Amino acid sequence: MKLARAAALLILLMILPFSSRLAWAQLEHAWPEYHKHGPYRVQSLEFPGLKDESRRGRPVPIKVHYPARRGIRSRLVIFSHGGGGTWDSHYFQARHLASHGYVVFCLEHVFSDRSRIRHLMSQAGGGMTFWQALHAITKDPRAVMGRPRDIGFAIDKAVQWNQDKGELHGRIDPTRVGVIGHSYGAYTVLAVCGARPRLDHLEPRMDSGRGLARDLSDTRVTFGIALSPQGPGSTFFEEDSYKSLHRPLVCISGSRDLQKSADRGLMPAETRLRVFELLPEGEKHFLWLENADHLGFYEFPDARLLPSRAREDLQRITKAMMALFCDYFLKDRKEAASYMNEQYLNSLCGKVVTRGQWLKK
Repeated sequence: MKLARAAALLILLMILPFSSRLAWAQLEHAWPEYHKHGPYRVQSLEFPGLKDESRRGRPVPIKVHYPARRGIRSRLVIFSHGGGGTWDSHYFQARHLASHGYVVFCLEHVFSDRSRIRHLMSQAGGGMTFWQALHAITKDPRAVMGRPRDIGFAIDKAVQWNQDKGELHGRIDPTRVGVIGHSYGAYTVLAVCGARPRLDHLEPRMDSGRGLARDLSDTRVTFGIALSPQGPGSTFFEEDSYKSLHRPLVCISGSRDLQKSADRGLMPAETRLRVFELLPEGEKHFLWLENADHLGFYEFPDARLLPSRAREDLQRITKAMMALFCDYFLKDRKEAASYMNEQYLNSLCGKVVTRGQWLKK
């Protein structure tokens, strides 16, 4: 019976017009495979001792993932970790992008990284609980105001390393730069793309201590991807904070991605969606995912310590979207626009993250 059906199908394909057979084949392979490992083998370098001398020797450790193949100059993508994270917080996503032909810098932000949390929880640092320590780093002006400038320092190093006679010589094209971050890292993305944080929550107070901070953006940043962006009323932003963000921006969040504010407690996931309402027009995208939670956006060797039912689906979706948007904004691959739609997004959904909504303006 199976042989008979196979023979019937073969005969049908033979008698179908060629255009119909072509359409059938295209239907079977309609979507690209951005979520899969790219064509390049990936190498890594670590620079743990870097310091920004223009800021009193502020440490800015950088881990670099890059295509192993020589003879190509790759556009630059920079990752900013969340509160209490490290340069490995987005380890697999960073290497995924490198396999697709990007040089990827993963930063470590002092005053808001894992070592800072551990210090604050120690007796020497005040013996705080984990949540107290996490709240403290979101109020520390050295962290809040310093993170966007860490991005600028990293771009400076990219220009230098591309010219120096080292391993990265001739490998980096810093003329277009993407910045990606989750949670506290999303704050970094929003700020370096033009959003202005509020000053009244900082401890100790700085400047007037009121209103919005000065412009913290870097004109060399082409676009940003903010995973779990902070909505108005959060620790960082108020409604007027987003008016000055005129760079292309992609936000990704979902229905279980609750927002926690240091001074206002737990806020519903829909608070993050308000970012889209308040952004100015022009290449703004918001991907809203059913059942996406906060911790599933992380994927690193010890990610099991941050349990998430949605991680497998979120990693497939975010890896694909990172490669897709980087191709579009950094490499000018206009064909990528064909997949910047809700149909492609939903083709990547799975058993936990079951559906996605794509908002554009």
